Amino acid sequence: MSAEALIAGYERERSRALGSSRREAGLYYTPQDLAARVVAVALRHGGVREGRVLDPCAGAGAFLVAAARAGLRDLRGLDLDGSALEVAREALGLCGATARLRRADALRFTPAQPADLIVSNPPYGHVAAPAERQFLSRAFPALRGAEIDRYAAFLLRALQLVRPGGVAALLVPDTWMYLSRAGRLREEILAQAEVAAIVDLGKPFASAKDTRVHALVLQRRPAAVRAAYVARGETALAPASRAELLRTARAGWMVYRSRREHELCAAMESAAVPLGEACTVAYGMRTGSNERHVARRGPRPSEVALVGGEDVVPYALRWRPKALLDAGPMRTLVARQLGVPRMAVQRIRTNAAAPWARWLEAAPVPPDHVCLDSLSTLACSDEERLWALLALVQSVPLQRYHRLRTTDVNVKPTALRGLPVPRPLLAAPAELAGLARLRADSADGAAHALDRRIDACVYRLFALPAKLLQACEQGFWAERSSQEFQELGQRMSDPPGKLARMEESS
Repeated sequence: MSAEALIAGYERERSRALGSSRREAGLYYTPQDLAARVVAVALRHGGVREGRVLDPCAGAGAFLVAAARAGLRDLRGLDLDGSALEVAREALGLCGATARLRRADALRFTPAQPADLIVSNPPYGHVAAPAERQFLSRAFPALRGAEIDRYAAFLLRALQLVRPGGVAALLVPDTWMYLSRAGRLREEILAQAEVAAIVDLGKPFASAKDTRVHALVLQRRPAAVRAAYVARGETALAPASRAELLRTARAGWMVYRSRREHELCAAMESAAVPLGEACTVAYGMRTGSNERHVARRGPRPSEVALVGGEDVVPYALRWRPKALLDAGPMRTLVARQLGVPRMAVQRIRTNAAAPWARWLEAAPVPPDHVCLDSLSTLACSDEERLWALLALVQSVPLQRYHRLRTTDVNVKPTALRGLPVPRPLLAAPAELAGLARLRADSADGAAHALDRRIDACVYRLFALPAKLLQACEQGFWAERSSQEFQELGQRMSDPPGKLARMEESS
């Protein structure tokens, strides 16, 4: 039996035995090829090729085996699971290596000597236990004041366990790069380390299909200042300078971009104001318990009609009747929405294999309906502007910008507030608002043609040069780009409003 087969067999049986508690503990076992990829990125971009290697979450030894196969010899591992460490010892023996393994909590135990290189896949997920949260808040002040992710604690702990100038390479979810609550974490990482590499490795865990991970390589300071190598798999993207990472640490890092995509986003931003300045962006209402407060039927005279994410399709509601049973405890939250002109944006998205699948789907909401927290809301008193924004957020340029801004499948208000709204739209929203109304009333057969008309209008509002317009289209449509780009060209060459008037009269 190979070391890889031994590890895989153990982890398969362990996952079956743990059941749902495995996910609660944040345990996602690493495929051997993925561990080897992280080790290779660490050696290529970290600059450490020998010395003490530590996996503080060693488990059954996937990373230690990968390190041994890469020629590293002084191997050490920590883990809370003693049975997993026994498997790791046997797996290392099968590939002619040994390691010093110890059953210990790496967040609390400090080895006698710091490591030269750390490679690991730490546990993921939010820390719920109050005592554990309190401990982590004391140990890592940068994590205070928000939800604490297990892997975030290990990002900081790894820099404590490695020597100055040493390297930590971790396989972690990439959401820490752009979530607003992780601003202090990003700043603390930069205070302690140089970011050597960020490599997007996709969504490799079948048991966590929405979790996108990356290989993150950090070199503890003092270290030479460098631009971070950024890649999607084997494809290199634009490097991220330390100055850029420092400048955007609070707002979030948007690094999964080619040079042309950087230009595209910069051009859109320079011609725009943030959506949060053009309207009020908020979460829908959280009941605390939908089972208790929400009835799956139409509202009775004393009840409030509710709208959720399941009801929204582009430009329309396909309402599945829901009613708020007791508005009393939520009277203030209800009052904030009733009678206010609003658009609703579906907040919970799913994975989509097609690159052109839209993540931003929005619809107008009747004034006597209240949005649940599976929606975000856009509100402003200018109805014409609101209809124009409805079209804007669902256009290809905004879809592309949003996908380059975040990989999170949750469409959060913080990400929406940062979307660019072209300044000419604020001054003259009528054309785009008119197209949005046409689209809302259109039959399915006319929808795509109107979508392309809306895209053409939005591109004109941003005044993008042809090379950036083409880059946006290519990134959105992929293999369909040539035919879609040809259709867009026809829409953009048509005098503004001519086609819309024709479709309106037909």
